[in-house]
Amino acid sequence: MIIPLFILSFSIGERLEYDAKYSFLTLGTMILEVKDTLTYEGMHCYLISSVLNSASAFRFLFSIDDTIEVYTSVDELLPYLYQERISESGYHRESNWYFDHAALTVSYDDSLIFDIAQDTRDILSFWYYLRRIPLDVGDTIMLDVHNSQENYEIHCSVLGWEKIKTAAGEFNTIVVEPQTEGKGIFGAKGGMEIWYSEAERLPVQIRASMKFGSVLFKLREVSH
Repeated sequence: MIIPLFILSFSIGERLEYDAKYSFLTLGTMILEVKDTLTYEGMHCYLISSVLNSASAFRFLFSIDDTIEVYTSVDELLPYLYQERISESGYHRESNWYFDHAALTVSYDDSLIFDIAQDTRDILSFWYYLRRIPLDVGDTIMLDVHNSQENYEIHCSVLGWEKIKTAAGEFNTIVVEPQTEGKGIFGAKGGMEIWYSEAERLPVQIRASMKFGSVLFKLREVSH
C-alpha cells in the first residue's frame, strides 16, 4: 500500500537520547541517530543507527550493548542494508540483512533468503517511516515489517493526542500503537506504544511491554 509522505527531511546529525526506565529505575540508555547520507547500490540513503546500553549499576544482573545500523532510501525510507551487532550477557551475534525490493527478498549474510511483501521495512526504519506519513486519530495503518527471519503485518492504531513531559521538554504528542496478531514483536505478551511530537514528529516516548513488565524510553536530549 502506497501512503503519501509528508515533506519532512531528517536533519543529518539528529541525535535523540533516551533513558530506559522500569518503574523508578533507570535501566540504561538508547540513542537514535541520523548519522549521514550516502550512496548505497546506487540509492541515495540515510544511515540511521540505534544504540542500546544497560546502565553500569545493573551489569552484574544483565549486560546489553546492542547496535543497529540501517541504510534506508531517502525518498521512501525503504531499507536496503540492515546491520546488527548484539551483545547481551555473554550472548553475541553479528549479521547483515540485504533487502532486494525488486526481487521481494531479504538475504542474511548472503546465505538464508526469505520472501518479503512489497515495501517491507525493518523495525528501525519502521519507526522513522511513521514520522513521515499522515497520522489521524482513529485511523489504522497497515505496514509490513521483517524482523529476525520473520515477516509481520503490523496494524498501527492512532489512539489520540496527549501532552507528555520529558527531560527534553514538554510536547503535544500523537499516540500510535503498533500491534500484530498472535506471537510476534508486538503480539502475545509483548506490545508497544509510541508518542510522536506534533511538530517534528520526534518519538519523545516509547513504551515496550514485555513478560516482566513495561520499559519506558523517555527522551532526555535532542541535538543536531
